[in-house]
Amino acid sequence: MEIVVATTLLNHEHPDLVLDAVRNMFPDWSPENMPERGVFPSSSTPVRLVSNVESLNAMIEEARNHRILDTALDAMTLKSDGEISTFSLSRQAAAAGKCSFVIDEAPLGGTIDVTVKEVDLDGYLTTLTDHPGRDNVPRRPGDDLAMNEDGSSTEWIDARKL
Repeated sequence: MEIVVATTLLNHEHPDLVLDAVRNMFPDWSPENMPERGVFPSSSTPVRLVSNVESLNAMIEEARNHRILDTALDAMTLKSDGEISTFSLSRQAAAAGKCSFVIDEAPLGGTIDVTVKEVDLDGYLTTLTDHPGRDNVPRRPGDDLAMNEDGSSTEWIDARKL
């Protein structure tokens, strides 16, 4: 498995705060070209910070704590071809220790961009985000319960409860 995590450091941002935000979700993230904090205002250009990480475990644990594992599955597989998937997280939310997926336009505070490569990636992510509620309502990527491409929820009624 290969997991690549990247973010863009803008000239007005504090490198240590950006590093801390990303590490809240990916503790082993360590880009090689981390710049020193400069003086403000700075005329430096944006820097793309990229590093491989070992796992998605800290991010998934945060999603589990906030009971958004089905959302995580949907967001992580929205752009999946079965072996490679890309998704983004809000860096501002990560700074606060929250896992928040970005579906449309980039939010204030930037994004953490993640690329995951794995054989049978959809199966791996389904297993990774498993929870007891799936015993009653099974889920898989792209099923009828998945979020829409714009991030809106799918409306459904469980016929067993009627």
